[in-house]
Formats: sequence, C-alpha cells, structure tokens
Amino acid sequence: MDNGQLAHDIQQVIFATAKILLYPVLVTAIGCLVWMLIELGVFLYEVYLRVRYRDLETLESSTLRAREAFLAGQPRKAYRLLQENTYSIVVVRFLYDLIRNYQTRRLAVKPLKLLQEYEFYTVKRLERTRILVRVGPMLGLMGTLIPLAPALEGLAKGNTQQLSDNLRIAFSVTVIGLLIGGLAFMISVFRDRFYSQDISDLEYLLELLEGSDERLKTGGRGSARCGRRRLPAPRSLAKRRRLSQATRYLSRGRRLSLPARWRPRRR
Repeated sequence: MDNGQLAHDIQQVIFATAKILLYPVLVTAIGCLVWMLIELGVFLYEVYLRVRYRDLETLESSTLRAREAFLAGQPRKAYRLLQENTYSIVVVRFLYDLIRNYQTRRLAVKPLKLLQEYEFYTVKRLERTRILVRVGPMLGLMGTLIPLAPALEGLAKGNTQQLSDNLRIAFSVTVIGLLIGGLAFMISVFRDRFYSQDISDLEYLLELLEGSDERLKTGGRGSARCGRRRLPAPRSLAKRRRLSQATRYLSRGRRLSLPARWRPRRR
C-alpha cells in the first residue's frame, strides 16, 4: 500500500466520522434549545418574583420581628415571619434549612455553614447556563462545518438539490447555536447579580437575627423596641466580621492594629 492510498483511506475515515456526527449534533442542538427555553422561563419567573416582592425594609421588619418572637418564646411566630421572604428560591431554600436547624439541634455554627453551602448552590445554578454559553456556539459551528462537505461534493457533481439541502441545515444550526449562546450569556449575567444580592441579603438577615444590635440604637423605628434585649453573636459570625474588616483595611493600605492576644510577645 503506497502513501497516497493510505492518505486517501485516512481522509475517508475522517469524512465518515464527521458525517456520522451530524445527527448527534443536530439532536444535541435541539435538546440544548429546549433546555435554554426552560431556563428562560425560570429566569423570567425569578425576575417577576424579585420585582414584585423584594423589599429591603420588609426583610428588615420581618427579621426583627422574628427575633423579638424568639426572645418572647414564640418560635412558631418567628418561623412564620421568616417565611414571608419569598422573593427568591435561594432565600426560600436557605430559610427552610435555617428553620429546620432551629427546630432540631440549634447548632450555633450551622447558619454560617448554611450560608457557605448556598454560595456553592448559586454557583451550581449559574453553571447550567454558563455551560450553554460555550456549548451552544460550539454545536452551531459543528453543525455548520459538517454539512459543508456534502454540499461541496454536490456542487462538484452539479447536484444543486444536495447543495441547497446541506446549506440549509448548516445555516439553520448556526442560527440555533448563536441563539442558545446569546440567551445563556444574558441569563448568566443577570443571575450572577441576582444571586450575589441574595447572598448579601442572607448575610444581613443573619446579622439582624443572631448578631448584636449596636447599630440599631440610632433613633430608628425599631431601636427602642429591639434595644432592650439582644441575642449573643455567634463566634463564627463575629470572626467573619473581623476577618472582612482586616481584609478591607489591608486592601486600602492602612495599618491594622491587632488585638493584644494576637500580638507577638517580646522577649
């Protein structure tokens, strides 16, 4: 077997492999399009809930009243007040797990762990559309290049019907792939901001629910009522506040004064 025949055989294998991949690519592109439409519907529902129900003052009010209910020995009332925050699926799931922790073991470090878990949960939800940002155009490109070989073959033989059929498939898959990538990118950008805001709201909720209320004694509406008693701040949340404050000071180039127990001892 000479080199020319070997090269021809390799080309035929590559051509046959690419031709076989045409229908799996088309089916996968249709599946990704259906997936993208489902994600678009879920995203529009999330936007509706956020625009219709999200309000920072409502979150503050319900959380402060829930804390007062805990202090008054009325946990069921506190749970009902916390469940009023239904503007995001992330917030709803977090509050469900938080209430379940209160009803069972009441671990002091569990709220911070739940917050970290839901940070990973938001990343997981973002991955569903971020994958489509890359996969959609990739499928569109593959669905464009694979039919070009039969189209060029039909052009060489003078078969215009074969040429038009393959070019129609190629251009259609290109449009579908770009549509999937564009919609997925738009949803990923907005969801990234939405979920970051949700995590910030959950941190604020935990600070109001279990943290100290020193900043509430400034003449605000709930300062006189909430300033009488307060729950002790969990050690993990206080430690996180100290670390974030240290990070801010160091990033601004300021000198940080360490507590006495952290300073090195002089010999």
